[in-house]
Amino acid sequence: MYQQQRQQESTDALMEGLYHKHARGILRYIRRYIFSPEDADDLLVEVFLAALESRTPLPLSEGEQIAWLQRVARNKIIDYQRRMARRPAIALDEALDSPYETDDLTPEQVAMENEELDILRVHLAALPAQHQQVLRLRFGSGLRTKEIAAHLNKSDGAIRSLLLRSLNLLRTLYQPTDEEQNNG
Repeated sequence: MYQQQRQQESTDALMEGLYHKHARGILRYIRRYIFSPEDADDLLVEVFLAALESRTPLPLSEGEQIAWLQRVARNKIIDYQRRMARRPAIALDEALDSPYETDDLTPEQVAMENEELDILRVHLAALPAQHQQVLRLRFGSGLRTKEIAAHLNKSDGAIRSLLLRSLNLLRTLYQPTDEEQNNG
């Protein structure tokens, strides 16, 4: 257990170093294709979340890391552009006519959704206060990293790093322990 924790901390440190080393260049690459600074920032976070999940770039040379990150960024840009092309433009009045997405769900689906939200609340409560705050501001309030940085009097890069660490920590809380896997 202790060795797993140390290994996780080592991986986190490597990922944070990868982010600090390449984030600026990858963001410049993304901004060539995505003109909204907020959307470009969000895609940057998605790129490094993909790196965090796969851990592929860690053992690579610096040049290979950049190439891997740019390939992931390119794919994220393509996905973003496809989403934007498919997303129909609707008037605000139409969007407000149906504010409840749960209207079409069965009672069982509503119960499952509520159960998943309860699990998320428990896991969020287990995070340190600063991690909870940055996640709530980003996903609960819909603030961009620059807005969160201004709100918390921190740099944009510090907020991006904190957001990545927070999501990683939350993800580890969702992973079953070895004991749970053996009993399941």
